[in-house]
Amino acid sequence: MKKSPATVISEKKCGKWCRFFLTGTLLMLWSCAALYAQTESSRQQKITATYKNNTITEVLEDLKTKTGYTFVHKQHEIDGNIKITEHFTGTTLDDILQSVLVRHGYDYSIESRVIVIRRQVKQTEVKRKEVHGTVRDDHGELLPGVTVRLKNTTMGTATDNDGKYTLTFPDGEYTLVFSMVGMQECEERIGMRTEIDVVMQQVAAEMDEVVVTGIFKKARESYTGAVSTIGKEEILAYRGQNMLQTLRNIDPAFNVVQNNEFGSDPNRLPDITVRGSSSLTTNLKELNEGTKNDLNVPLIIMDDFEISLTKLMDYNEEEIESINILKDAAATAIYGSRGANGVVVIVSKKPQAGKLRVFAQAGMTLEIPDLTSYDLMNARDKLSLEWAAGLYHHETNPERDIVLKEAYYKRLKAVEEGVETDWLSQPLHVGVGQNYNLRFEGGSEEFRWSASLGYKDIQGAMIGSGRKTFSGGVTLSYSYKNLTFRNQTSIGSNKSEESPYGSFSDYARQQPYNAPWTDDGKLNRYFDGWDAWETQVQNPLYDATLGNIDKSGYVEIINNFSVEWKMTPELTLRGKFGISHTNNTSDMYKSPESSEFKDYTGDQVLRKGRYVYTTGKANTYEGNVTLSYAKVFGEVHSLYAGLDASIAQNDSYSYGFTMEGFTNDRPFIGNALNYAENDMPSASEYTTRRLGLVGNINYVYDNRYYVDLSLRTDGSSQFGSDKRFGTFWSAGLGWNVHNEHFWGENPYLNTLRLRLSYGETGSQKFSAYQALPMFKYYDDDRYAYWGGAYLMGLGNEDLKWQVTAQYNLGMEFSVLNNRVKGSLDVYSKLTNNLLSAMDIPLATGFSSYMENIGKVKNTGFEMSVSGYIIRDTERKMSLMVSGKLAYNKNEITKLSDDLKRQTEEMLMDDVDVNTLYYEGRSQNSIYAVRSLGIDPSSGKEIFLDKDGEPTFEWKPSAKVYMGVSDPLYQGNAGVMFSYKGMTLNLSFGFHWGGKQYNSTLLDKVEVTPSTIKTGNVDNRVWSDRWMQEGDEVYFKGISNEKTRMTSRFVMPDNVFSLQSASVQYDLNTPYLQKWGIQNMRFSLNMSDLFYLSSVKRERGTSYPFARNVGLNISLLF
Repeated sequence: MKKSPATVISEKKCGKWCRFFLTGTLLMLWSCAALYAQTESSRQQKITATYKNNTITEVLEDLKTKTGYTFVHKQHEIDGNIKITEHFTGTTLDDILQSVLVRHGYDYSIESRVIVIRRQVKQTEVKRKEVHGTVRDDHGELLPGVTVRLKNTTMGTATDNDGKYTLTFPDGEYTLVFSMVGMQECEERIGMRTEIDVVMQQVAAEMDEVVVTGIFKKARESYTGAVSTIGKEEILAYRGQNMLQTLRNIDPAFNVVQNNEFGSDPNRLPDITVRGSSSLTTNLKELNEGTKNDLNVPLIIMDDFEISLTKLMDYNEEEIESINILKDAAATAIYGSRGANGVVVIVSKKPQAGKLRVFAQAGMTLEIPDLTSYDLMNARDKLSLEWAAGLYHHETNPERDIVLKEAYYKRLKAVEEGVETDWLSQPLHVGVGQNYNLRFEGGSEEFRWSASLGYKDIQGAMIGSGRKTFSGGVTLSYSYKNLTFRNQTSIGSNKSEESPYGSFSDYARQQPYNAPWTDDGKLNRYFDGWDAWETQVQNPLYDATLGNIDKSGYVEIINNFSVEWKMTPELTLRGKFGISHTNNTSDMYKSPESSEFKDYTGDQVLRKGRYVYTTGKANTYEGNVTLSYAKVFGEVHSLYAGLDASIAQNDSYSYGFTMEGFTNDRPFIGNALNYAENDMPSASEYTTRRLGLVGNINYVYDNRYYVDLSLRTDGSSQFGSDKRFGTFWSAGLGWNVHNEHFWGENPYLNTLRLRLSYGETGSQKFSAYQALPMFKYYDDDRYAYWGGAYLMGLGNEDLKWQVTAQYNLGMEFSVLNNRVKGSLDVYSKLTNNLLSAMDIPLATGFSSYMENIGKVKNTGFEMSVSGYIIRDTERKMSLMVSGKLAYNKNEITKLSDDLKRQTEEMLMDDVDVNTLYYEGRSQNSIYAVRSLGIDPSSGKEIFLDKDGEPTFEWKPSAKVYMGVSDPLYQGNAGVMFSYKGMTLNLSFGFHWGGKQYNSTLLDKVEVTPSTIKTGNVDNRVWSDRWMQEGDEVYFKGISNEKTRMTSRFVMPDNVFSLQSASVQYDLNTPYLQKWGIQNMRFSLNMSDLFYLSSVKRERGTSYPFARNVGLNISLLF
């Protein structure tokens, strides 16, 4: 698996791009400010109007049209008999209202853009009382526009821009009712109080009313697609090391494949799948050598534009409003050729109108190494094992036997003197990181703005490894009449470093009786060889003291601009254009003093030291135009139609070289003597272009029955000239059973929605020039100063789109007055026209070329349920439990001849671990030779050959299917408890139904004497071993016979873990408000606190796993 891309932009180019975007942002800010100044205050607007025998109500409607203000008054309070006859020329709104309202016995007040009208009441008529206060949401943010009224009366008011209200009413016993769209209605008994402050809770159902797909906004009530919606509160509650881990903690359908080799390495980009893998690699050798397979990564869209998986991993979670994971064809067909792997749609926070608000957050993170899976021998036991294995005896060479005994007693003396080196702890520490976020926002209803800065520093569990990310952005939004302009500019910079201590496995193999330092505190560069006759062993800690570096970084600048025109109440036109530029570099330097070069002699000495440098840049240009229409006819017919046209280009260029021959530790390329042996600079480039046209129609009848249709045509430069365009579509039906007349008003059965859909989508995650015949210049030969070229591979003008057809049947429900909610989706995905290599006669000069051959099928289901055990709004206490379960079965139904040939070649290789592809089996199947166990009479393992006959001979051709490494079932179980300002969240993860090959048993338990001689082993090496004839045991005896991959080491993989735990406490007191602090939040997040598995093996072999702890404090001013 490769590292996530990384970069560093040159100072000159960085300055150029920064000036470009800064100039653009300032120009837009100036333009918006100039336009805003023209309409800053409608109250000062000069109005010309003529009224003749018009009622007050008619006058107010006319003023509403001219000014945009909304008028609020009690029903029937405006006297319809009063007629207004008057002419106004260049008159302000206040002057008109004085003439129309005040002269006729009415008062008015202007709060935000709402004008509240009341009858004038003489103070002597009745004794009156006044109450005032402030209304906030559950984050402490002020809420303007909240309706505040007296219960069972028509008297009320609304909160102003500062969330404040004042209400005067006749003296008596009343209760205040606070209501606002999207918030839970709450009540407060007035009693003797004159000041009442209220905190309103958001209604969870309201958050789910609209599904943001990245192209169209769809009403969930009539949406036929399968989608998982994640709100900002969930993201913060289940926060992990990065955004990918956070999504894993929330939804098991977002499958982050656990990498047992690289553990919690913060710089490793994991494999991600949604509803299984739909594509196959075309090169099994590369896959077995660990080359990362990106074919099944979902499409990621942020604010309507595509971003990389690395960008999502590094993204600042404080800037995210919501995330939608689109899963089936009905949801992803609008993305056509890019939707087969699922789509992750991120919506960032938008600026809020009102006075200046400041959000500040600071936090600390801890990466605590988790070594609970390691059970290595201590120094005394290891030495005893070596003696028992006969490693210090030599029966045929007395002289060598004496030397071996001397080595043994020297080590025994060290053990007796207390040498007990904990090698696992040597390259590790508790990584202490930090993160900071600062956000400013404000503006009016017309012009809004926000600016944010973020910094995140992850210090890994291995010393020296880490990932630092800086992010910043400016968002400007301006509305003028029916037009809305928005511009988002963001910049992200990342620097990552790998640990100079190398691979963690080197330390797990070290002998515990070897002391890394001398008695006077100096580092031992070498340890004694096995005896005086063998060479010394390098101390792995020595390389960490040299000037070795392994670092990388990137700088990415993104600018997205959009304009929306509300042509009519039903018709909207929106245009968007985005551009991004990324620069990346990586530097890896090995000192000439490194252990890698210790055996270089003669002319090789001039090749000591190595510097590998890579740099590149990428640009993306993307634009689209969307036209949408929405209208309700005759109260029962609802129609939505959308049309979107898009065009995009991606280009990338990179080059690199390797230098050798350094005379000192200074990592400077200019000090190198030459290029690496048999190597020279290399470069690569690609350019892809695509365009698409998509239409969507959604029809709803009486909010009961609905149909959703999508059709998209895509064109791409990645496919053959004769198959450059492809068509993708989906159709969905839905039934809101709860809106049927026979359902009635049932408080116990609240919602039941059924969905059925079918569609076809595609994938573009392939080589840019796979359909073209490619030529390459000879770089090592010339003829009379002329260069030649040769054909690298055959093209295929008929190469066409890979198509995934998917069925989905879904159900959503809520019962017991919405206390319990759940969903169930059953799906089947079949990918046709898989891009694979096809064998051709060698007489052509090539062994294969790209063709559409192969099929892969995924079937499964996803279900979720959540329910409130306690929901007490008066005491502000709730307890909710939730569970999610996902099942997926992967099957290869058709393979190309080339992949079949590669599989047979891999099968015959005399190696232990292979990825093999067979029709009827999963992509991630495990193959091993069947074992009957250990023969009690000889201590040897008994195998079954391919014909099922017992044998003592292990043959690779006898490998058979043993199971699938992917678990069939994956799920989460969550608990959320809140009381007043405190919230506790727990997320447990589990999976079962898969198999794992326990390599620890092979490498550290059932080992040969030579393995015992070269490094430490697992404590289980002593247990259940064959010692003498008649022993019926699980493991072979200690012998020189190599242990091979057999079914004995393939084990059921069942896991239960505490993925995430968090505690949050919100503090909102009058004392804080005096200092201008609206809300203060303390939060503690912990990840991977425990991990229970049916497979006892070492976890994190090259980089250990770690427990993540984060402590944060945030303030809202």
